[in-house]
Amino acid sequence: MTAPHSQSKVAIPEHKQLRADAKREVEEELSGIARAHHRFARASEIVQQADLEIAAHVEERNQAAVSLWLYEGVRGVARVLGVYPNAFYEMYRLALFGDKKANVSHDGDLVSRMSAAERRQAAEDAGVPFIEDAAERLPGLSETVSVATARRQAAMPFLQDAALELSEEPCSWEVERIAKLGNVTTKYVRDLKFKAKRRSR
Repeated sequence: MTAPHSQSKVAIPEHKQLRADAKREVEEELSGIARAHHRFARASEIVQQADLEIAAHVEERNQAAVSLWLYEGVRGVARVLGVYPNAFYEMYRLALFGDKKANVSHDGDLVSRMSAAERRQAAEDAGVPFIEDAAERLPGLSETVSVATARRQAAMPFLQDAALELSEEPCSWEVERIAKLGNVTTKYVRDLKFKAKRRSR
């Protein structure tokens, strides 16, 4: 059933503050861990927890965001998500056309120039679900993904540096031992070391 056109009031999370708080919390915790193997294990845990949080909520977040714009015509959804407008444009193009770059010309985004009725019809034709309580759910989902992403980003440099430290003297750990500690693959550990070296250049 097509949703009526409306302008739902959607709370906008304080993404900047949420991310800053999450980043500071992770950095304070990890910088206080002296031993490299303990720091590596904890950083790996933070990254994996964040990945699980993001995976568990990002699709639901995206569906709510796309529903609000295509069915209800709510503007400013990118601000609720805490992303740049272009990232949101790609999100709803993917939902409508299966291609985040689709339906774009030199004149701009065709979907943005559709009437409300045309957007709703396009959404129905593409099988985009209408999320009835999207306005209530989206802010919380966006906060969860935003915080998890910030925690992951904050932990990664510690994870990379600890992997490199463990592999060098005086630790001289084998890649397999480091991988086992973090419950990751040896390729992942090699990638961590490479990125740590590249950052230090």
